[in-house]
Amino acid sequence: MPWNDWEFWIVTTLALMGVIVLLRPFLPKRKGTSDASCPNCASGSAAAKPRRAMLTIETKRPRA
Repeated sequence: MPWNDWEFWIVTTLALMGVIVLLRPFLPKRKGTSDASCPNCASGSAAAKPRRAMLTIETKRPRA
C-alpha cells in the first residue's frame, strides 16, 4: 500500500464518497428530534394537511 502517496489518499477519498452517494438511498432514514411532518424537510417547517378525496360514483357531489 502506498501510504505516503498523496494521490492514493485523494483517489481513496473520492472512491469512499462515491460509495456513500450510491448507498445513501438504501440506508435507513434518520429520525430527528423535531416532529417533522414532511419527510424530505430537515426543519419540518412544512406542515402536511390531511387531504380528503371526493370520490363518488354518482354524478352528484357529496356534501363535505
